[in-house]
Amino acid sequence: MSRLIDVGVFIPVGNHGWIHSTNSPAVEDGSFGRVLEITKAAEVLGFDFVLSPAIWRGRKGPSEHWMQSLESLTTSAALLQATSRIGIFGTVHMTVYQPAIIAKMMTTLDQIGPGRIGLNLVTGSSYLDLSHVGLWRDGLNHDERYDLADEWIGLVKRLWTERVVSHSGPFFQLTEATMGPKPSRMPALANAGASGRGFRFAVENCDIAFISSGDEPKYIESGRQAKATARAMNKPDLKVYGLVTLIPGPTAEAAQARLEYFNAGVDMECLADIALGYDLNPDAKGVSASSRRLAGDGRRSAVTSGTMAGSYEGLAERVARIVVDSELDGIILIVPDYIEDLEAVVRHTLPRMATHGVVCRTRAPGL
Repeated sequence: MSRLIDVGVFIPVGNHGWIHSTNSPAVEDGSFGRVLEITKAAEVLGFDFVLSPAIWRGRKGPSEHWMQSLESLTTSAALLQATSRIGIFGTVHMTVYQPAIIAKMMTTLDQIGPGRIGLNLVTGSSYLDLSHVGLWRDGLNHDERYDLADEWIGLVKRLWTERVVSHSGPFFQLTEATMGPKPSRMPALANAGASGRGFRFAVENCDIAFISSGDEPKYIESGRQAKATARAMNKPDLKVYGLVTLIPGPTAEAAQARLEYFNAGVDMECLADIALGYDLNPDAKGVSASSRRLAGDGRRSAVTSGTMAGSYEGLAERVARIVVDSELDGIILIVPDYIEDLEAVVRHTLPRMATHGVVCRTRAPGL
């Protein structure tokens, strides 16, 4: 019996996307024009959704990684207006915004694209990413940031569903708050909390939990654990999506050559800057391993741990095995070139997964 999964795209709203290299494709410049082109193409190709990260700071280093970037929710508004079917997820730091602000923005976005807006919720663990613009929230350790998040999302949901909301809690206060219109349906909520406390927040409050993914045993086990934990917490319907970074090529040798080219230009200053952001967190011990993998795990690598380089056919088998063995409900793709690579993956990789028991809704034009 085949496993039907959702497939989304982690769109590059910052220059260089997720490749920390001076040799990354120059076409990924973080501009709205490029992001719009990618999203329209993803809709034509049948992807279920796109998701943009919340970026508040670029990185030091010669690549100037993410020095050019877009704000997630305003970008989502424009993408909703420009599309008709595909789901659009924005990202917000719950420690930055009052819940009423985001509740109102989301109801507005639902007016633009009814039923298609989703929200990825983050607390933020990089001190540098937020502090340089005065957005770091002092005085909270790792678990307390999720205590704030519990209260935050509870209020957002109440504002979406109740006529009048009053609340007095440790972090927020509302006095006979009213908000209309209500969303046409409850927006899908997602979170990538990797710690025990973070994953508990995702299970208790969200529809989707994101995890890092790869074909190594540690990644596969994390997916199984996520599903088992959700079932144990009486949340069997929680979807678990794996974040999958692919470097595809017509042959394994061609894909490996691309990876080696990216690594030849690896921006070690950029990686050190990312690592420093986590190290300066007053509660650095609470920073998850998945966050630190963004800084290369101390390796001289332009891509994150778990990245898979291979032929179109080889990647089909590897990704399908990850989905089945990790019990994933969906995947979110990162690729070097978001036009050429996504079309190639849809034409040559995703259809071949069917022979390994995994199917999806993507379809290349003409097939």
